[in-house]
Amino acid sequence: MPLPSDPATAARPDGVAFVRGRLMQQSLKTLLDRVRGSREVLPYLAALELSLGKGGSAVIDDIPAYGLAKICSQLSSLPLPQEDPALHDLLSRLMDRLEAHRSSSNDRPDFGCDGGLMVGEVSHTDFAAAAAEQATTRPSPI
Repeated sequence: MPLPSDPATAARPDGVAFVRGRLMQQSLKTLLDRVRGSREVLPYLAALELSLGKGGSAVIDDIPAYGLAKICSQLSSLPLPQEDPALHDLLSRLMDRLEAHRSSSNDRPDFGCDGGLMVGEVSHTDFAAAAAEQATTRPSPI
């Protein structure tokens, strides 16, 4: 009989977390299977799907804040079926963990504005236009 201090036993999720994770994984799998190529477009959800199957819902506690934000963003962008409580449980659990990370993070720098530093993504076209504008701008003489 394995002891609780045995590393192999400690690494396994408890039964409730494992079953809960498998339910979340099955619902997420069904959602991602609806659209071909969704796992390539939503890689954070694809990674979460695999992790939930291996480690149960306890893996959510190990996701870093940046990953949580990406997962929440990707999952929130999808139409979640109302009749799927496991998906809503997953989203709720992820949002709770993200909020806990945000409230515990007191080391964010203050950039002198209310919103802090805002970082976003732009399309390839916008990036190319900005790069072209930068290339045509000539420095002024001193």
